[in-house]
Amino acid sequence: MKKPTFIIIFIVFLIIALSIARVIVSNNLSTAGLALLKLENQLNSYKIENTKAREKLLSLTSLSYISSEASKLGFVENKTSFILAKPLPLAVR
Repeated sequence: MKKPTFIIIFIVFLIIALSIARVIVSNNLSTAGLALLKLENQLNSYKIENTKAREKLLSLTSLSYISSEASKLGFVENKTSFILAKPLPLAVR
């Protein structure tokens, strides 16, 4: 009679221990989900910031922007071309 009683008590304690473990794991997963949500929001914020910075970089390095800034600074487009030396012939006959 002692053996079945021991098995029943062992099973009851095992059920209680597994229930407590399940509560602990559930609690850890729920708080990890909140941390994951916070990290995802931060990642989206950085992606938006990165996109804005990329657009600004592309607009600042465009030829039209550089041309307009150069004209504001007083640079003018050179219309004449000149050659310092006569080019060498490609092949000798």
